[in-house]
Amino acid sequence: MRLLRRTGQGVSKGLLITNVRLVDGHSDFRGDLYIEDGLISAVGRGLRIPDADVLPGGGRTLLPAFVDLHAHFRDPGYPEKEDIESGSAAAVHGGYTAVAVMANTNPVCDRPEIATYMQEKAARAGLIELYPLGTITRGIAGEELSNMDGLAPHIWAFSDDGRGVERPNVALLAFRRAAALGRPIAEHSEYRGIDDPALAEEVMVNRDLLLARRTGCALHVEHVSSVGSVELISAAKRDGVPVTCEVTPHHLCLEPGYIVNPPLVPREVRERLLAALASGVIDAVATDHAPHTAADKEKGAPGISGIETAFPLLHSRLVRTGQLDLQSLVRAMAARPARILGLNKGSLEPGRDGDVVLIEEDEEFTVTEDWLLSRGKNTPLIGQRLRGRVWATVRRGQVVHLDGKTFGRDFDDHRSIV
Repeated sequence: MRLLRRTGQGVSKGLLITNVRLVDGHSDFRGDLYIEDGLISAVGRGLRIPDADVLPGGGRTLLPAFVDLHAHFRDPGYPEKEDIESGSAAAVHGGYTAVAVMANTNPVCDRPEIATYMQEKAARAGLIELYPLGTITRGIAGEELSNMDGLAPHIWAFSDDGRGVERPNVALLAFRRAAALGRPIAEHSEYRGIDDPALAEEVMVNRDLLLARRTGCALHVEHVSSVGSVELISAAKRDGVPVTCEVTPHHLCLEPGYIVNPPLVPREVRERLLAALASGVIDAVATDHAPHTAADKEKGAPGISGIETAFPLLHSRLVRTGQLDLQSLVRAMAARPARILGLNKGSLEPGRDGDVVLIEEDEEFTVTEDWLLSRGKNTPLIGQRLRGRVWATVRRGQVVHLDGKTFGRDFDDHRSIV
């Protein structure tokens, strides 16, 4: 059966997706969606577009494509774990078309040429939009500022992710410089040496909120895992401090035991994090996709390869159980992270980028190492059954993933998909 077909004989005018449930942060109905010139052009019922390519949705659920504020593609430096091509393929397999990648590569992204290398390599792969972060300090050593002025045109934020900037004088200089450059500080909030992970996070969150308040620099708090941090952020937001924050799927859904940083949390903390996400105090879900080799994981390397399982995990554990509605999840995975990055994505309104995903909400599937396109197979979900598989991912009106197959830059005529 052809999965894409033409409605006429002329040159294709765009992509028409038919017979779907359309869900974004403010709407939920059945109908069709049309993408032309890379943008959503029309949404409605019974759309007829002469000479458009048609992707029959088959009753599946259509959502805005996801935006990830926090992933590790390990490129340059660690191709055995991941590179930009394999990370991009994993991203579209998971329904993501825009991904912010962390700076703790080798060499680290503390110079403009590293950021441009990342962007150019992603452009050649042709699957996603990639947004690098640049380091706050040289070599992520926490001692002196990186070339923040040179990095600023090529990145969306500054982060020493993997380490918090512990020296207050260095942090203050960084917040002042980032504010002048119009870029956020994205902080890995952890003071090493404090043996209580929640307290180690809260102390740095508290300090950085004060710096954001005093300097006017936008602060983005990464992978929030503490109820105390949520309370601090909530109070700061009420006071008008420019702060946003994220939570990971694994901190919302998984029991303690698997090694990640910050550590997984007990059920009562997960419930508080979920409530903060539903209320909007926590702005976004970000994967913290952290692929490792089996050997490194056996040695205790923290992290989960999670960009492909993020939506199915959250859908299975939270949406299907009634703990979170689908529209709230879409806001957290698409609308709000797109707003934080300043992207024209995250909803199904006409005029937005034609980035969408089609989900099989009811079909159950098993997570296997072969199913994962990431080189990192480090996830406790191997062998588990989930629902909410991403069936198709569309970027700017081009099908980049369909039913297990990924199509990058070299696949420039999606009309031949069968």
